[in-house]
Amino acid sequence: MPRNLLRSGLVQASIGATAAILLLLLVSGRLAGRTLHFIDMQEETDERSFTLEQLDMHPDVVFPSWFSDPLAEEDIEADEALIRNRLVRAFRDFLGLYIQRQGEDDNFTLRVVDNRADELLEIHELNREDWKNRAPDAPWDWALVDEQRRRQTRALVDKYVDRGIPRKAVTVKWGRRNQVIEARMRELGYIEYEVRLAKLLGLSLLATETGTVETFNRDDLVSAAGARGRYQIMPFLLRLNDIHRYRLRTTAGNTIRVYEERHPLLTMETAFATIAGYRNAVGHEIPGLSAYHSGPGNIFMVYRTFLEEGGDFHTRESTVMDAYIWAITDGFDELSSSSFRTHSRGYVASAYGSLRATESLPVDKAATLQVERVQLRDGERINLSRLLELLPAGADITETNAYDRFREHNPHFLLPERSESQPGVPPAGDVQLVSRSGRIPVRFFLPAGSIKTLFAAGFDGIDPEKTFHFGQDTYGGAPWPYNSASDPSDAFPVTVWDRRYDELVQEIARFGFTNENRERLAALTERFEILAREEPSFYRDMQLKIIRTHHRLWHSDVFDRLAAVVRATGISEEAESE
Repeated sequence: MPRNLLRSGLVQASIGATAAILLLLLVSGRLAGRTLHFIDMQEETDERSFTLEQLDMHPDVVFPSWFSDPLAEEDIEADEALIRNRLVRAFRDFLGLYIQRQGEDDNFTLRVVDNRADELLEIHELNREDWKNRAPDAPWDWALVDEQRRRQTRALVDKYVDRGIPRKAVTVKWGRRNQVIEARMRELGYIEYEVRLAKLLGLSLLATETGTVETFNRDDLVSAAGARGRYQIMPFLLRLNDIHRYRLRTTAGNTIRVYEERHPLLTMETAFATIAGYRNAVGHEIPGLSAYHSGPGNIFMVYRTFLEEGGDFHTRESTVMDAYIWAITDGFDELSSSSFRTHSRGYVASAYGSLRATESLPVDKAATLQVERVQLRDGERINLSRLLELLPAGADITETNAYDRFREHNPHFLLPERSESQPGVPPAGDVQLVSRSGRIPVRFFLPAGSIKTLFAAGFDGIDPEKTFHFGQDTYGGAPWPYNSASDPSDAFPVTVWDRRYDELVQEIARFGFTNENRERLAALTERFEILAREEPSFYRDMQLKIIRTHHRLWHSDVFDRLAAVVRATGISEEAESE
């Protein structure tokens, strides 16, 4: 029976091949050419690997008018087409900066630019000899590298100010390619689940880059604002989605801290459902992704500013996407002071640049972590050492101690490392697994097939009703939300209420931020509550989370202010009359 597939001979070989490719990219600084041959995830389930550039979820396919369609000629007669063409061109130029930053310039590169005309002044390389004493296999301390880059940035700015360039005109851009590649290595066991979940929720591949942009897929980070984990989820959202912190006792008498935000398979659904809820609340995925970072209130501020200050860019054909692109390009100086101005302008561009940096690398399906998320039956308890005794080692993972494998499967359990002289479970790590810690369910992960093995060994303490299998079919099924081309399976039935919600979201894209639409949303939320009770399923649960997020954001002061501006401009009435 397989244990940790990341330790199997097959997976070790596949990861080794991928690592070799990544190392080549790091050394050469070049990526393979793009081949836009798009395939559907569900059409290639028998293939051993795929690349992100092949998928029909790629933003170049999902949003071609903004990302990939040929630009119209400048002699277009229609003024509105000319204006939009200017926005598209400015947006793609902006994306180009982040394609370069995330996928071409490494972490030792500083690019000095005169931002008045985007004139390249210098490409400065840090002296790698400064790290010559670093152990060959030691991970890079990028915070230390960044500290040196900060010092060098100040020196470079002073250098060009002394040459007569205004200080505000000197921009020093840092490369991030090394960290982007490292982030890809960290998600080898999870990326297929991210792709499938994004497809299920109707999101593009940009959503799968959230962890890279937020933390380079590190699960132990906590932001200054308190956001936690690789997806940087705020504590109130973690609690709202039953993701908790608690302690468990061990046989040695100490306690083990459990931080559930540190396991991607516990936080992924919350992160992606939140993105989908933000997408619906703001009317489009691209500003929705930005809202995930800067907050929906900042995006509503962007929309208000566009409607009031957008000038020629604000036309009767404008959408929320036009407003967002205007805000990060021509209209950026019009925005009020906010975290969007200081931190979030390049968020989506960073995601796109990270995607382009890794899109041609193979995603080996054999590397996908196949596990069972389990919980003990009420009242059951078992020591970790006893549980591991009941699970056979398996021929493909003999190099790894069973305790070490459990730690790898359960990064949310802050278990101590095992000493080399300790063959089994160290007493300080022999945690007592229980069904609940107080009122909090204790969830942990075991290799695929473990429940069957445990039952055969005489232990039936795992609750099958609370078990979730992560494997080849996880998050498969019909695309969501519904569209006319989809053919929903029986597992994901689409109702008239799903279609009405989809229609509402389409109206929102045309600045449908009105009190009337808020009433429609409230009624639909009630309907989704009923559906979730009458037809309990993973699909219904995800739908309910998404619409609840939407509903919460629309019952706020920032929505009221936006609705007032929409009403004053009359743009919503124009859209309804067409």
